[in-house]
Amino acid sequence: MKKIVFALILSLMIQPFAFAEGEDVLKTIENDTEITEINEDEAKTDEDNHTETEEKTINLVNLYVFSNGIDLSSFPVFENKTLMLPIKEFLSHLGANDFSVNEENQITITYGKNIVSMHLDSTNANFNHEDTELSASPFLVGDIVYAPAEEVCKVLGFTFKSDTDGSAMSVYADLPENELASEKRVNSKDLPSDTQYLIWVNKSKYTVYVFLGKDKNWREIYSCKCSIGASDSPTITGVFKYISREQRWTYDDFYVGPIMRFHGGYAIHSTLLKFDGSNYNNTVGVKNSHGCVRVRPDNINWLVSYVPLKTTVYVSEN
Repeated sequence: MKKIVFALILSLMIQPFAFAEGEDVLKTIENDTEITEINEDEAKTDEDNHTETEEKTINLVNLYVFSNGIDLSSFPVFENKTLMLPIKEFLSHLGANDFSVNEENQITITYGKNIVSMHLDSTNANFNHEDTELSASPFLVGDIVYAPAEEVCKVLGFTFKSDTDGSAMSVYADLPENELASEKRVNSKDLPSDTQYLIWVNKSKYTVYVFLGKDKNWREIYSCKCSIGASDSPTITGVFKYISREQRWTYDDFYVGPIMRFHGGYAIHSTLLKFDGSNYNNTVGVKNSHGCVRVRPDNINWLVSYVPLKTTVYVSEN
C-alpha cells in the first residue's frame, strides 16, 4: 500500500514538470516560427527594395524629336516612375510654344485645337476640356516647370515612345504616324523649310494647310478655308518663303491684317474688315482677291501666332 501511495505521489509530482516542459517546447516552436516569419518578411522587404532599386537604375535619358537628338538645359527626372521633363523647353523643340503659368500656379499649354491645363503640385488636370488625373504632379525647380512628358505630348497630338536598354532610356517624340492625303502630297515633293513649319495653299480646294516636321516628313497640324485671286488677278503659284509680317493694309472702306507676305505684294491675310473690327466681307471659298490669299480673322490670328518667318510657302493649282 505504501508503494502504491508513493508511486501516486511521484506521478503527480512529475506531471506538472512534464506539462511545463511541453509548454516550453511549444513556446520555443512558436518563437522559432515567429522568427522564421520575421526573416521571411525581412527577405521579402529586401527583395522589394532590391526590385525598387532596379527600377530606379536609369541614369541616362536620350531625347529625340523628329528623329533628331536634342539636349535640354535641365536634366530629366523621375517622379513615381514617371518621366518628368522641363516641359516648356521640350515642347519648344516640337513647335508647341504657347505656354503660360498664371499667379494661381495654373499651367496652360495650347497647340492647335488641343489644350492642357494643370496645376503645380497637383495631379488634377484638364485635357481638352475633360478632367483627368496625372500620374505625377508638375513641380518647379527654380523657375523651370517639370511635368509628365508623355501625357502632355499625347494630349497635344504628338506621338511619344520610349524604350530602355540597361540603365539608359531613349525617348522619341514625333507627329502622328498615319499619313493624311495632304501629307502624302507634300511629302512626295522636295519642300525643305528653314523652320519646322510648312504652309501649303491648294487653290483648287481653297484651303491653307500648315505642317510641322521637316522635308519628306511633314505632318498636318492645321487647315482652314481661304479665298484666292480673281480670274484677272490670279494668285501666284510656286515655292516661296514667308518674308515679312505686317500689322495691316488700309484701304478706303476697310482694312486687312495681320499680313503674312511671301512674295512681292502677295500675302496671306485676313478677309476684309471694317475699321471697328467687324466683317466687311468675310467670304472664303471663292476667287475674289487681287492675288492674295484671304482667310478669316481667327485663322490668320492662329497662323501669325504659330508660323515663324522664313517658313516655306508652297502654292499650287491643285
